[in-house]
Amino acid sequence: MPRILTKIQAQKKPGRFNLFIDGKYIFSVSETVLVENHLHKGQELTDELIAHLISSEGFSKIYQKALNYLSYQLRSEKEIDNHLKKTSDDILLIEKVKDKLRAYNLLDDTKYAASYVRTMVNTSDKGFNVIRNNLRTKGISENNIEQAKLDYDSTKVTAKLEALIPKLIHQYRNQPSKIRIQKIKQRLIAKGYNTTEFVDILAADYSNDSDHEDELLLNNVEKLWNKYNNSHLTDSQKKLKIKQTLYRKGFALDKITNKLDEL
Repeated sequence: MPRILTKIQAQKKPGRFNLFIDGKYIFSVSETVLVENHLHKGQELTDELIAHLISSEGFSKIYQKALNYLSYQLRSEKEIDNHLKKTSDDILLIEKVKDKLRAYNLLDDTKYAASYVRTMVNTSDKGFNVIRNNLRTKGISENNIEQAKLDYDSTKVTAKLEALIPKLIHQYRNQPSKIRIQKIKQRLIAKGYNTTEFVDILAADYSNDSDHEDELLLNNVEKLWNKYNNSHLTDSQKKLKIKQTLYRKGFALDKITNKLDEL
């Protein structure tokens, strides 16, 4: 038996409306559901229509939640899935929402991956290996990742490395050259860069590093010599201990010997 929609009341929350059937509040709907179903005061509502309104409202809530989530930035399908599942366990409903998002080009993993790569290149110091792993975590397929790699601007990456490597060299300035280079390579690889991307830049920045290396070695030799100066060791024993200590630190043995011979 049809029932009568006796009142439509706007809520304080924008875009929400309370529905009264036969004088009693039943449920509320969004403005979208209200307009799409041409609801108006005095309308007859069958049980089928009421069931449809409830279903449409459920869809509208989840769809709006998805739109709100997308309003901050693009999202992958996996991210949308995970976000909506916090609200609903209705997999079919979530799939319907995703279908509508795709229809409006609001959900597209190919575009998402390309945009993510461009953003990371422009705003971070991460190489493509880290970017690739991040995309995998976000559910992006390997095909889409490889396609997005076309947006990995090598010119910008080179510029980033040219700015980053001198900072790392300075950070490890008190380490012997061998150890310093090793640590810098480890840092760059951990940031996602391939060796081929930075090896030439690193070599160029070290081309005039010999003076600093000699100074660093001399300072270490002098500190250790003074440390053992008041000991009961002979000069030969002191030199042997210094050689062992500095070799373990990463200094070249021949250079250590030459510095000790200068004392």
